[in-house]
Amino acid sequence: MRFAGKAALVTGAARGIGMATAEVLAKDGAGLALNDMNEAALAETAEALRRYGVTVTTHAGSVTDPAFIKEMVDDATAQHGKIDLLANNAGGGPPATPWAEFADSDIAHFRAIFELNFFSQAMVLHALLPGMLARGYGKVVCVSSISAVLGQESGSAYASGKMALHALVSSVSKEVARRGVNINAVILGNPPHPSRTQGRQDYLDKLSHFNRVGRLEEFGKAIAFLLSDDASYLSGAAVPIEGGLLTPRLNG
Repeated sequence: MRFAGKAALVTGAARGIGMATAEVLAKDGAGLALNDMNEAALAETAEALRRYGVTVTTHAGSVTDPAFIKEMVDDATAQHGKIDLLANNAGGGPPATPWAEFADSDIAHFRAIFELNFFSQAMVLHALLPGMLARGYGKVVCVSSISAVLGQESGSAYASGKMALHALVSSVSKEVARRGVNINAVILGNPPHPSRTQGRQDYLDKLSHFNRVGRLEEFGKAIAFLLSDDASYLSGAAVPIEGGLLTPRLNG
């Protein structure tokens, strides 16, 4: 039970990688403060994870809202006594905000996508970090994407936001490591995605060294490792969890 006695905040926790990460943490004894915008799905996830015998609280709302973030962190800290771990997972595309090639994009849409994928994680980290530093202990993982490294057509706002996370992690990790807080990033590639077309999935699978999509539990276990004391000497890293997509096969 490597997370026994610890409490974790997981953003974007109602489904997908956030939910998979929360499940690994719960299995190993962590109390959970779960965040998502989808209140109904979040409640279902929380109920499912309580079967592991841990305390699970829900905090429905948008991490693009600074007032909500403060309320969430205050509430989670009050209910759990402390927050030791942060899986900074929320991101993607804001509702009803189209992606487009940069020259054709509405700059307000570009800003909204960028802010969701950078400022939301920066603000959650900023709200939690003082408590971690005061206690001399904390583990943080910020979730990035291969798009940050490779770029993405019609996705420059998303890729830019994720790449900005790398600079944030690299910078802040240097400031806090000697004070007991480890901050790292993960670069995710080819996770399951409900809106991905079969053609796109086939293309990504071909690039993968494994000829397949990643499994949610594979991403969750890797993120949980970085949140554990087993990763105590990792700081400022951007760890690829992408089936080899950043080192693609040259022979098909």
